[in-house]
Amino acid sequence: MSRNVTFGLINSFGMPDQWRTSWSARYEEILEQSEWIDKELTNLDSVLVTEHHFYGDGYLPSPMVATAAIAARTKRVQVGTNLIQIPLHNAVRLAEEALVVDAISGGRLRLGLGMGYYHQEFTGLGRSLKNRVSLTEEGIAILRKAFAGEPFEFHGKRYDFDEIHVTPGPIREGGPEIWMGGFAPAAVERVARLADGFLEFDHGSADLYRETAEKLGRPREEQRVNTTYWAIIAEDPERAFAQAGEYWMHLLNEYIVRDAYVGRTPPLTEPYTDPKKALADGLVMLADGDEAIKIFNSDVDRGTIDFNFVTTMPGEPIDQVNERLQYLNDKVIPHVKQSTHPAAKTVGA
Repeated sequence: MSRNVTFGLINSFGMPDQWRTSWSARYEEILEQSEWIDKELTNLDSVLVTEHHFYGDGYLPSPMVATAAIAARTKRVQVGTNLIQIPLHNAVRLAEEALVVDAISGGRLRLGLGMGYYHQEFTGLGRSLKNRVSLTEEGIAILRKAFAGEPFEFHGKRYDFDEIHVTPGPIREGGPEIWMGGFAPAAVERVARLADGFLEFDHGSADLYRETAEKLGRPREEQRVNTTYWAIIAEDPERAFAQAGEYWMHLLNEYIVRDAYVGRTPPLTEPYTDPKKALADGLVMLADGDEAIKIFNSDVDRGTIDFNFVTTMPGEPIDQVNERLQYLNDKVIPHVKQSTHPAAKTVGA
């Protein structure tokens, strides 16, 4: 490839009641979309999944299962999570599943992690929200030990076991990369200390990540930043938003009622009904190609080396989404500038 900034798609697999067909049909559509991206949209580099539990629209609860299916149906793209909530998983089992997926994919797995935030998910899965920090820190330590491919034991606050040997072994030294997201300063510090890269959702937080990484003595080539956008990018973005708006509002409202935006947008007593308000609050990126290129170039200038997009809305017709992905692949990504960051992909690799 001639560029060194990478781009990927995030899927939640959701399908609300009002647009529901069959689950098998919806999953097959998304897997077919993944195959199409792998074979035809060669400027898109990754197909990722995300995780939530107990959503009425079926928001994906089993990210590693879905990632394995995508890995088996593709050959080129990176696969992985953006993100999986590590406190909700047994870290040893997660390590086993990640190593299996990495083997299936031939070393294409990237594991994106987060701590989670919503009480219902924790209580429903037998976890305590108050333990999420220790579960996260110990979980990552276990992943690292398992990915080293050697027997190990662990004696901590949340996990306590004698020697085990997690298999299959890694097919890359150190196993899959671990990236993490975070908003609060303590969470960003944790990313800078423990992870291989930072998943930036709250734009501007990457500056804090870089400052923190510098203070911790991490060299610049280890300061990797992904920027994730909820984005509708099209030749006629207003028309595209008119098509996708009701699906978009559904997903946004699902997050709002679960307190995802407290501190970043005023808590609401009623769901959003006006797309213009979502735009005004900065929750949606709506752009044509020229505007998107300007935004991405600005991000590249401040150190972003990887972009992900949430653009497949729950229940939205896949053909409608694919039209936007084709535009992104053909008219936008080829015109994004190359990065000079030492962590960026080598040109031609």
